Amino acid sequence: MDHTKINLLVRLQHLDNQIENIVSLQKGLPEEINALEEDLAFTKRQIEARAKTAEEHLKLRQSFNEIINGCHERIASFKEKQTLARNNKEYDALSKQIEYEEKEIAQAEIRLQDISHGEQRTEELQKKGRQLIEENRYDEISEDMMPDDVLQQQLGDLEKQVEHKKEELNSIVIETEDEVKGLKKKIDEQREVIKAEAKRLLDKYDHLRSGTIQNAVVKLNRNACSGCNTRVPTNRHTMIVQGGFYLCESCGRIVVHERLFEEAEG
Repeated sequence: MDHTKINLLVRLQHLDNQIENIVSLQKGLPEEINALEEDLAFTKRQIEARAKTAEEHLKLRQSFNEIINGCHERIASFKEKQTLARNNKEYDALSKQIEYEEKEIAQAEIRLQDISHGEQRTEELQKKGRQLIEENRYDEISEDMMPDDVLQQQLGDLEKQVEHKKEELNSIVIETEDEVKGLKKKIDEQREVIKAEAKRLLDKYDHLRSGTIQNAVVKLNRNACSGCNTRVPTNRHTMIVQGGFYLCESCGRIVVHERLFEEAEG
């Protein structure tokens, strides 16, 4: 095989490495931002759920209080009519109406008590959560225990962190934009050359990089594949030194002499 073909592939790996180095400048910022945004969304959902519950309780309170007030008004009217009842039949009918309204009041008051008891339990849980926070026992805090004000503070802190990380990432992207564009153009041109000269090598390279391996082409280092440190058979050393390559039997990487990388850098 013509050894100049492997030089073309080493040059492509060198260019791809340069892109990877620029991406590494981002220091995992995209992943950090994604994680922070997930925490932010979760915190927002918690706050929104609590606000929705509070709103529902307020509407229920208003509804039950209106029911109770209406019942009291009707009871007063029925009692007034009782004083004017012309016979026992009319009086008993009004008494039944009063009894019905009193039951409605009792049921509404029970529902109001249920709401109050639920809110009281929530307050007790949040009080326990605040105590655990003061004792730095965060691993014991459930979602319901997190106090409302602490949750709001977390939301604000997360929003600031996301904004800061995005600004940091955007700054890096802007600073390296021209360099990345230039490298991508060179990579496209290099791939076209290799496609015409050594398509099978390019297919092997792309297959390796389609998985978790980014450095598909690596140097021979101390007679071993520098990608996985597996020893290269002695009978293949001469071929590598002369500018050929060896497919690592362990990881599948393309092993070449370090001189080819030096030439690619030049």
